Amino acid sequence: MKHNSPFEICPVYETENLIFTKIKVEDAVELFQCYSDPITKSHMNNDNCGGEWDCHSIEVIKQGIRGWEQEFDEKFYIRWSVTYKPTNKVIGTIEIAPVPNKTRFLDGVCQIGILRVDIISFLEREKIFSEIFNMATNNFYSDFDINNIITKATQDDIQRVLSLKNSNYERLKNYEIIPYSDYYIKST
Repeated sequence: MKHNSPFEICPVYETENLIFTKIKVEDAVELFQCYSDPITKSHMNNDNCGGEWDCHSIEVIKQGIRGWEQEFDEKFYIRWSVTYKPTNKVIGTIEIAPVPNKTRFLDGVCQIGILRVDIISFLEREKIFSEIFNMATNNFYSDFDINNIITKATQDDIQRVLSLKNSNYERLKNYEIIPYSDYYIKST
């Protein structure tokens, strides 16, 4: 059975503790706490994103969100806000983007998605990351018609690395896929 493109109707995903909804400008105030957190910023994956992400004001976050909304409208990639159910607060974002970045999902060419995960540092825990990685595994292969998901985790990001290993991601050794270090991959 053919499902709708995620770019026609953006899916909402839910796990035990998290709800993933398409990002919107109204999320900027809560996201400012995440993106101004120095620990969170040190764990962010800006590889191949072009430019620095210096979030010194809520207006900068709003500009970023408008850019992410435009990428969605152009059917390039999707960024979701991550709401933590126990507090009903937005605690970060996730994104799935095509690799290589000149392709588009659902065109029959893109087989790899890069998962970017930015979560406020006090919730950077193995359980939270595992919920994110398992949600991606359960949905992104079919929703984006890809065979592989890659994501970045530096060695000092201990909770993220642990959750990747527990979610059966393997260290990426093929630098032809992406020319950056510290990546993990999971295939269908």
